[in-house]
Amino acid sequence: MTDNNNENSIDIKIESKRKLSSRRKRVLVNHYMRIINIFVISLVFIAGFVYLLVFERETVSNEENRNLAKFPEFSIASYLSGDYTEGIAEYYDDTVHNRSKIKEFISSKLLPLKGKKYGEDEITLYGSGFENQEEDETEPTTEPVTTEPPTTEPVETSTDASAVTAASTTTAETTTTTTTTTVPDNNNPAADGEIANNIVVANNRGLMLYGGSFKNGLEYASYVNAYKEQLGDSVNVYSMVCPTAVSYYMPENYLDLTASEKDNIDNINSGLVNVTPIDVYNTLLLHKSEDIYSRTDHHWQPLGAYYAAQAFAEAAGVPFADLSEYETITLTGYVGTLYGYTKSDALLNNPEDFVYYKPLTNTITTRYTTAFTDPYEDSLLLDPQYMSNSSYYMVFGGDGQITHVATECTNGRTLVIFKDSYGNALLPVLTSSFENIYLCDVRYFDINAISFIQEVGATDLLFAMNTFSATGDNYKYIEENRTK
Repeated sequence: MTDNNNENSIDIKIESKRKLSSRRKRVLVNHYMRIINIFVISLVFIAGFVYLLVFERETVSNEENRNLAKFPEFSIASYLSGDYTEGIAEYYDDTVHNRSKIKEFISSKLLPLKGKKYGEDEITLYGSGFENQEEDETEPTTEPVTTEPPTTEPVETSTDASAVTAASTTTAETTTTTTTTTVPDNNNPAADGEIANNIVVANNRGLMLYGGSFKNGLEYASYVNAYKEQLGDSVNVYSMVCPTAVSYYMPENYLDLTASEKDNIDNINSGLVNVTPIDVYNTLLLHKSEDIYSRTDHHWQPLGAYYAAQAFAEAAGVPFADLSEYETITLTGYVGTLYGYTKSDALLNNPEDFVYYKPLTNTITTRYTTAFTDPYEDSLLLDPQYMSNSSYYMVFGGDGQITHVATECTNGRTLVIFKDSYGNALLPVLTSSFENIYLCDVRYFDINAISFIQEVGATDLLFAMNTFSATGDNYKYIEENRTK
């Protein structure tokens, strides 16, 4: 009995030592793992710090078509208010070296993992407005903010048999993939209020969701009417409110996500008095199957601007040159502003051609400041050779200037265009129609508009703005410029 008890005692001691040894090993391994983790994390932080501090910082975002944040200037007031330190944080966050490649990696590898799918077509939604939805929801919980009219009616189609429908319908063989993203509030000067709060990517095309406002539209009309009333019969006044791609390419079963641009344009036209409306909506509807809008950018393609200019020339009773009288220039690999805002992999991996038209006739182009001072001679179209593939729309020049073009046309007609960035593409294709053309952006105009119109001897005045400007905030500049 004694021997048995001794053996059991020995066995228990040996087993206890084994458990203790195993426990010590686990503690030791965990200890070393903590040290390794601390070392790796420290190394990552040090590498990141060196990367942010030493490598050359970026100054321009070609994808977003904007200048990046600059290092803030120090002042006691800015330091005490916190603006200085906030500006430093924004500078280091916004100007990371290889920023474009990092964002491209996030766009193609990480963001696709974030989308939420719903509906029969497995629509994918991105953006803060959709992130809290339940997985089994089949309708978005947010809609564009609208004043009037209701946003659930389908876009009207033409009764002309040669016209195609205004809404893009998907066939049985085609699956519609749609993503939505909220535009960041980064004060991008290239957008200037023309970008919608939400963007849909459908069939590799970016579409801005339009909110609309009957009230704002009628106010826009009243401001344009005031020009006609003040200028009298000496100047013909026209209103060209340009629809965007959402009117023609939004999948039909998702039209309730956007207001009707046609309804809003019709509402504006109903409020015009002695002002000639230019019917761009139906004009472009007839050409919907052509490349009249960019897929990756919020602007129309120059071909869309050409057809709009043709409709205007007919209404104004001036000549208009056929496309055969222009040199056609094609730039490949275009990925525009809508990729810059959405970082959509579908847009990034499906670039498009940017095609524009250069007049074969001689022109003399002079550019001025927004106060109509400091003139200098320039080319009508800028050289795209030094532009990135996200900046091709800039061949028409920037917005912060007044541009005068003297043409070979001898009809004695002088045109002043007040526009947003959509109007830039109209200038080259109107050089056969007017003797002199002055292109002015309503957002960047520092003198009295009426005095300017009279000073240059205008016979014709065209307001050319897309629907987001005409019923958003940009239309207010029309009245501000008249009363300066």
